[in-house]
Amino acid sequence: MALFAAAGFAQARVTGDAAVLANAITALQGAGPPLDVTTTSFTPSPRDTVPGTLDDKYTADRGNISPSISWTRGPAGTQSYALLMEGVDVVDGHPVMHWVMYNIPSTVTTLPEHVPAELHLENDALKGAMQVKLQGSAGYYGPRAPSGATRWYHFEVFALDTRLNLDPASADRQAVVNAMKNHVLTSGEVIANATGK
Repeated sequence: MALFAAAGFAQARVTGDAAVLANAITALQGAGPPLDVTTTSFTPSPRDTVPGTLDDKYTADRGNISPSISWTRGPAGTQSYALLMEGVDVVDGHPVMHWVMYNIPSTVTTLPEHVPAELHLENDALKGAMQVKLQGSAGYYGPRAPSGATRWYHFEVFALDTRLNLDPASADRQAVVNAMKNHVLTSGEVIANATGK
């Protein structure tokens, strides 16, 4: 079982380096522990400390390839994982999406660097996972912070007790978030920053 914190989940906001969605989830007593989300692509840091810095190759200004993200296995009943990478609009505080992937098989606990930019992933372990379109193409869209400005980015992984029945060709962040409601068993995140060139 899982429970999203009441009202406001769908419109979760972020200020500073607070979590966008992970803070909006409350695990029921007896639920699994938080996922330990890690990466070999940058040096992660705990929440509320200086976050790890993304190399230029992970930004939209340079290589625009997705970093490697790993997490501990979800609790019993995990049927799939979802990953959202979100930044924050410093003007209105709303989430800015950079990556939305769902139906990651429950046997997978690592995304390699440079996940293909495809709606439906068919490569080996990731077969069946789906990515929504961002900025006109499927998959990861790296940060593009204003010149000289540093922004924070949250890689959030959710263990779900179901697979999401969504068409990635028409789905967006909100559709994925809505479909996840009442299905999150636990979650975790790792935070990174990037400075605009």
